[in-house]
Amino acid sequence: MDRFTITQQVAEQLPEMLVVVITAKGINNSAPNEKVQIFANEIAYTTLSTLLTLPNAQSHPRIDHYRTTLKTTCAISPKKHPQSNESLYKRLLKVQAPLPSINPLVDFYNAISIAHGVTAGAFDLAALKRLGGDNDNDNDGDSPLELRLAGGTEMFDGLGAREGEAVRVGRGEVVYAMGEVVLTRQLAWRQAVQGLVGEGTRDVVFVSEVLCEGGRAERKKLAEEVERSFREGVRGCFGVEATVEVLGAGIGKLSLQI
Repeated sequence: MDRFTITQQVAEQLPEMLVVVITAKGINNSAPNEKVQIFANEIAYTTLSTLLTLPNAQSHPRIDHYRTTLKTTCAISPKKHPQSNESLYKRLLKVQAPLPSINPLVDFYNAISIAHGVTAGAFDLAALKRLGGDNDNDNDGDSPLELRLAGGTEMFDGLGAREGEAVRVGRGEVVYAMGEVVLTRQLAWRQAVQGLVGEGTRDVVFVSEVLCEGGRAERKKLAEEVERSFREGVRGCFGVEATVEVLGAGIGKLSLQI
C-alpha cells in the first residue's frame, strides 16, 4: 500500500470538497504529550466561546454546510450519520470543557477539527500496509487506500462493535476503504477497528475533508489554514516534519503516493 486515491465518482459527487492529506513518521504516541494537551485545551476553550452563543452545534455555519452538502449530494443523513466535526462540537457543548484524552495523535487531530470546524481523522500507516498486502499478506492484494463509493460487497467492523458483528456496507455509500475492508463509513461518520491510531503508532496519515460555505477562494483559504495547522502542529507537538498535499476535483488532483 503506497497510494491514496479519491475516485472519480466521489470527485463528481463532491466537486467542492478538498482533502488535506498529511503524512508524518517517527512519532512517539506511547507517552503523555503535554504540548498536545495544551494545544487541545486552548482550542477547546476558544471554540466553546463561540459555540455557547449558538442554539446548538448544528447551528454553526460550517456544520450546517456539511450537513446540507452531504445530504444533498451523497444522501448522508445528518441525523443518522452525523459527521465527526458535528459530534465533537456536540460533545464540547455537553461537557463545556476540553474533551477527555484518547491518545496524543487522536487528541491532536480532534483539536484541529474543532479549531476549523472540518472533519479530520487518521490511520496507522503500518496497519494499512499490512492490510493492503505488504509483508506477504495476500488477503486483499496490493490494495491502495481509497475514498470511494462502496460496491456493496465490502465489510465494516466498527470501533466499539462486538466481535463478529461486522456488517456489509450498502452499495453507493461514501467510504474510505482498502480492498474489501471499509475503514470509515458515510465519509467521516464512524471508523473501523482496522487502521486505528493507537499507542504503538509511529507512522500516520491524517486526512481532513474540507467543505466550506462560500466559493472557491474561501475553500482554498480554509484548506490552506488546515494544512498549516497540521504542518506546524506536527512539528511543534511531535518534533517531526510532515508531508502535506491537497487533493480534490477543484484542483485537478485525485491521487498521491503515501
